[in-house]
Order: sequence, then C-alpha cells, then structure tokens
Amino acid sequence: MRSVARSLPALWRAEKVQKKAAKAGFDWQDYTGALTALHGELREFEEAVANSGDAAGELGDILFSAVNVARFFDIDPEEALGAASDKFISRFTRAEIMAQDRGRRLEDMSLDEMEAFYQQAKLEE
Repeated sequence: MRSVARSLPALWRAEKVQKKAAKAGFDWQDYTGALTALHGELREFEEAVANSGDAAGELGDILFSAVNVARFFDIDPEEALGAASDKFISRFTRAEIMAQDRGRRLEDMSLDEMEAFYQQAKLEE
C-alpha cells in the first residue's frame, strides 16, 4: 500500500489502493457489497453532520467508497468526475442564459426558480 504514490490525484490513488487490497483478497464478492458500504458511509456522514462529528472524514469515506463502486464497473473515477463537472457546467451555463433571456439573473432568484431553469436545461440536452 505504501508504494502507491501520494502525488497521484486522490481518486486515482484510492483506486490503486483498492486494487492492491483486492489483489490481496480484501474485497467484496461483487458490486452489491461495495454499494452497501457506500450507503453505510452516507448514513455515517448524515450522523456526523447532525452531531457535529467528523463530517470531512466521513465525506472522505464516501468518496473512497464511491471509487470502490466505480472499480467494480471498470469506471475511471477521475474521468467520471470530470465528465460530471463538465455536464454541470453546461447545464448551469444554459440555465444562466435562459434566465438572461427572460431579463433575470440567477443571483436574484430563489433556489426553486434556479432549479426550474436547471431542470429545463437538463431536459434540453
């Protein structure tokens, strides 16, 4: 494990660590175990937030578990997150344009109004 470079992007590093653990036999039998673990980490995060616990640590566990799920489906987590960010940027930009076309600014809207524009942008993809 210590041979996995700390200089790697965190998602790639997590994936390499998990692959090494799996090679040693420390792995779920299939993706359902990884998904169950991810759900558990989400619950632990909610508890940490509700009780002023270690939310940052629990979020790290969520991300680590999500990388493990990705590994079962042979999904590169860096690429998946990059694509998700690009998709969000595209939708958000479209929502801004739709608001401007109506003489509005997102900054002046309620969250519900912004969400309506965002959902419309999503439908238009």
